[in-house]
Amino acid sequence: MKKLLSTFISGVMAVSSVSVLAGSAKEPDNSLWNKFLKYDLCITDYSSLSAEDKALCHFIFDTEQSSDQLIYCARARKELAHDQYIGDRLTLDELEGAYGIFDRYNQPTCCWQNYIHCVPDIVYLDANKYNEFPMEYWLDDTGETYVIFVEKNEPATEKRFEVYDREDGLIQTIKATEWETDAKDFRDSDEDMERNGFIYKNGGWYMLLPDGTAAFEYAENEDAALFTVESEINGCPVTAIENGAFSGSAFTEIVLPESIEVIGPLAFASCENLQKVNFPEGLKYIGFHAFINNDSFTELRLDCPELVAAGGSFADCMSLEKVYVNAPEISNAMFAGDNNIKSVEIGNSVQRIGVQAFNGMNNVDSIDLPDSVRIIGADAFTRVEGGVFIPPTVEIIGQLKTSNGPVAGVSIGDLSYDNLRDPEIAAFSKHCKVRGFCGTEAERYAEKWNLEFEEIGTDAGDVNIDSKVNMSDAVSLQRYLLGRYVPTGAYYGDMTGDGNVNVYDMIALKDEIVK
Repeated sequence: MKKLLSTFISGVMAVSSVSVLAGSAKEPDNSLWNKFLKYDLCITDYSSLSAEDKALCHFIFDTEQSSDQLIYCARARKELAHDQYIGDRLTLDELEGAYGIFDRYNQPTCCWQNYIHCVPDIVYLDANKYNEFPMEYWLDDTGETYVIFVEKNEPATEKRFEVYDREDGLIQTIKATEWETDAKDFRDSDEDMERNGFIYKNGGWYMLLPDGTAAFEYAENEDAALFTVESEINGCPVTAIENGAFSGSAFTEIVLPESIEVIGPLAFASCENLQKVNFPEGLKYIGFHAFINNDSFTELRLDCPELVAAGGSFADCMSLEKVYVNAPEISNAMFAGDNNIKSVEIGNSVQRIGVQAFNGMNNVDSIDLPDSVRIIGADAFTRVEGGVFIPPTVEIIGQLKTSNGPVAGVSIGDLSYDNLRDPEIAAFSKHCKVRGFCGTEAERYAEKWNLEFEEIGTDAGDVNIDSKVNMSDAVSLQRYLLGRYVPTGAYYGDMTGDGNVNVYDMIALKDEIVK
């Protein structure tokens, strides 16, 4: 498994030079650089980035494009996004006595399996050497030494951590800890549950976590209509719903305490009778396919300003009719698949609408996006055929699909694609009318995909399209003249009406403001 590795500076993945192992890599196609920046990393103002972030962009592009396998630089991408949850790197000492390694949010959150939660540096999308979806965890920023956790597809061999050097030479093997019982899931035995530290209260099993919080693990009485998750166990606030905790249960209503911050992958999957569940305002994470195949779920209200939802979290909810989402992002394929959505309201916290986010939505003819939205993914609204209002804040329409595997919960279809070379996918139906402002991404997109474009328009001089002509417009126009990104392309800065935007328009705009 040969790789391209880079040398880093200043404690971040800033590339100063690239060293390629013989026969291990290909030359990056630099003609794809601009497409990579805008439609993969979603960066429209590269010149404004810090030197470290610019170096990270190059590292990600060079590493992913030069690899002889399809890979995803997971940690570098989180570094570039200034992800507050990225956490520390692994140490060899941590591996002693550990059960395994997984990305922070992509496995059972509650850690009763005692997995180390760490963001991988490299995810192999199409390889099968070690695990079904192997991941590389570097021990430092240089990548000189890395760890692979070996678990799947080797039933005859115990779980283990393998430590390698940059030439893929095996340095050390550390045996992972096995459970005393054969199964990881102890739900069939109260004795096993208690022996392994689970606590029972009012029909549910809980686990105390090392950080002083508790997690809900399993509901015992699934014949009842209502289940209420406890707000605390032994004085510890219950902050998490474990992976698969309610999966397949028969409850019609589940009440979550306001202390819940994390809902694990598949936590409410295939709950055929579930009609109602509340989402606490402080909810921070919903895992992969957490609510998939809930056939009785008709209404969803997510008003969670810090929420990150993994891919497909509400996919194939066939009875879902009404949706309100107010969170930073509507994730990839969040509402994909079969559903009966008739009403969608997108709140003012939403900045990104992911790839295939609403691509299964048949019954909504038109949609208006709020001014907060900046990015719209490919195939996001391909069944909306009436019309869409796209505000000037939208900088990118057609964000490319990006996957770091089903383990990470953002997989979109086949893993064997190359997102920069594959044919692009439209974001809206070919029959959709786009309403927006000239000079914006909305107009560019409509022209590219041959869609009808309806200009809303504003006054000359209103560069930032806020229905006023003032000094903020002069600032925007100056940015444009200095070569910086302006969402309107300064289209409305053509004060002289000659079809060009230049310094003479700046003079005319200042005169207009003084008047």
